[in-house]
Amino acid sequence: MSAVSVQRRSFSAVSALLKESQVKRTIKPAFKPHYSNPKNETRSFMKNLPLTTPEIKPWDAEGITKDRFFKRKYGKMSDERRQALQEKVARQRRFRAMKKEHEARKREEEWAQRNPGKVRRNPHESRQTAKDIIGGGGPFGPFFEFVYGTHAVKAVLEARRRPVLGLYTFNCSDDQVLKRAETEYGVKVETVKDKNVLNILTNNGVHNGLVLKTKPLDVPYIQELGHSKNGEYKITTESENGSWVEQTKRVVRAEAVGLKELEEEKKEEEEEGEQVYPLGLYLDEITDPHNIGSILRSAYFFGVDFVVIPNHASAKMGPVANKSSAGALDLIDVYQASSGLQFIDKAKENGWNVISTSGSKPDSQTKDKHEEMLRNKFIKLANLKTVLKRTPVMLVIGSEGAGVRTNLKLRSDYLVEIPKLRSGDDIVDSLNVGVATGVVIQSCI
Repeated sequence: MSAVSVQRRSFSAVSALLKESQVKRTIKPAFKPHYSNPKNETRSFMKNLPLTTPEIKPWDAEGITKDRFFKRKYGKMSDERRQALQEKVARQRRFRAMKKEHEARKREEEWAQRNPGKVRRNPHESRQTAKDIIGGGGPFGPFFEFVYGTHAVKAVLEARRRPVLGLYTFNCSDDQVLKRAETEYGVKVETVKDKNVLNILTNNGVHNGLVLKTKPLDVPYIQELGHSKNGEYKITTESENGSWVEQTKRVVRAEAVGLKELEEEKKEEEEEGEQVYPLGLYLDEITDPHNIGSILRSAYFFGVDFVVIPNHASAKMGPVANKSSAGALDLIDVYQASSGLQFIDKAKENGWNVISTSGSKPDSQTKDKHEEMLRNKFIKLANLKTVLKRTPVMLVIGSEGAGVRTNLKLRSDYLVEIPKLRSGDDIVDSLNVGVATGVVIQSCI
């Protein structure tokens, strides 16, 4: 029997040394993290980087909004610089139009290759998808919005307060809107391939087959309300270049042409030596855009002169509010205030009566000092008309849940409630804020 030689693997001296625990403890990692992790938890890679101070934006350093910062920056440019900037923007628009036309022509050629010998049903039908219209989420996305609905689109075309960038339709029966957009604005009306394109643009809103691409409505800031006299009132707002400008505006109800009831009432007031005073609305932290739109619709219908909203804790004045307002958002004067309390204080100093809506009247047996003060300010709905005949009025409307804030109620001259005329019911205990606003406004005029 032959002996079989067994060859064993030999390890290097380094491998043998690494097995020893004493040598292992002497080897240190090349990189040691800044923060220890004894519990072996998941850590962020950013903790291993040196600490950096966050960059402060210039508008945050000045304590103003981004829109106001750029208004002040570009509002005071020289004529030469403004002309150069306008030429640059025009070149960019021409380039985008050429690119858009080239892509559309390319899509037509690809469609013709895929469908040889076929003819499209509608040669004017746009082959653009919703992503093409939006821009694919590019840098221009936040700078435009889509207004939808027949009345809302008509209001944008009528008010002329913002540019029209495009009009997209699907089975739209209102030819007057399409013709006006083409003739007055030079916009090419595009018919989309299906309804789903408009559904995506409007986030499944009720668009009636009509969607308008435009820029967001610019809501100027208001500094203060001035005195009112002879059917006019003064108002200080922010101009396009960021400076404060005082304007004199006519009361809407003073221009009641063709309305027999208001014309007769005006004659009676003139004979009695009474003046027509303005009526304004301040919406205190109403966060539902549908309620905002409903209030704007009622305010425009009843001849309210203007509406003021806070620049914080308020619903966005966007397509949803515009649709709910039936286009009143573009037709009525809307302003925003940086500080509602200061705005109300200045209005009172200039002779405006501030009237806030409120829920039920506090109990007469209350021992709370604030509730006792508020209880003495309540007046009846029938007295609102008398107040408006003597002084200009600022109505403060609160949200459905919290209502008007207490600090605004304490600053108000009067409080008013809408009495419930049904007893023995605790389920329907209030009105929708849009309906309640319409009742209060009608009581004033």
